[in-house]
Amino acid sequence: MTAPTLTTSTPIVPACPRCRVALIDDGAELHCPNGGERYGRADGVPVLLLSREADAVTGRQQALYDHVAHDYDEVFKPHVAEHYLRKRTAVVRELLPFGGNVLDVGCGTGALAGWIQRAGFDVVGCDASTGMLAEALEHHGVGAVYASYSTALPFEDGVFDLSLSVATMHHLETPERVADTIYEMGRVVRSGGYVLIWDHNPLNPYWPILMKRVPQDHGDERLVSVWELLDAVRMAGLHPVRAARTGLVPDFMPLALMPIWTRVEQLVEANPVLSLFAAHNVVVARKP
Repeated sequence: MTAPTLTTSTPIVPACPRCRVALIDDGAELHCPNGGERYGRADGVPVLLLSREADAVTGRQQALYDHVAHDYDEVFKPHVAEHYLRKRTAVVRELLPFGGNVLDVGCGTGALAGWIQRAGFDVVGCDASTGMLAEALEHHGVGAVYASYSTALPFEDGVFDLSLSVATMHHLETPERVADTIYEMGRVVRSGGYVLIWDHNPLNPYWPILMKRVPQDHGDERLVSVWELLDAVRMAGLHPVRAARTGLVPDFMPLALMPIWTRVEQLVEANPVLSLFAAHNVVVARKP
């Protein structure tokens, strides 16, 4: 993968998720200069989790993802995973042709964050699971990761050029969490920057089948419509730029059939009727 010539971005300093003031790192802990909040580390990952955000849902999800972290990258065939990593990285390159700071919200093991970073961008990853983030550091070389809830991102306002979320919204389970997450994604993006949301399309008939047999899904997920995403984007004060449905390659696709099936995927994406049933909803919004 050849990296383009990109501009150098200013390094991002984590902030207290409660008051959004830059944290001071003394090597052992990170502490807030305002209220004295102190945050530790687990597996080398700064843990910037607000106790008031924790409940049965977030606790169950953290435990599940910590449990599956070591095997998560093996769930999908490498060539299928790479297909979607290329598609998503291409969208980032299109939106930020001269580079910039990118935040991956719900980054998991950091596979996508690593791809975007190797494409020449400065990438920060956030996830509630320290187990997943440890994988991101060890196996995908992501430069900076923080354990945080998507509804309380540990950064100051307007510090990223783009924030993205892939396959995260359907794990949030309630419309309120979806809306709060999109608001936070918009808050940390600069004026003129982008928010990119890429999630499961409820109209695609294969998702219920797949979600019953992958270890990261426990049965309480809620697939989010493109209309709900667009409503949340507008409520966050963002301007929708694009709403599309994309992707059709299933997890079981043999490598030998990939050239044929990717052509089928392109034909489906270009058809306004067939694309309604594509695998993913993709929403791009810009901050005024």
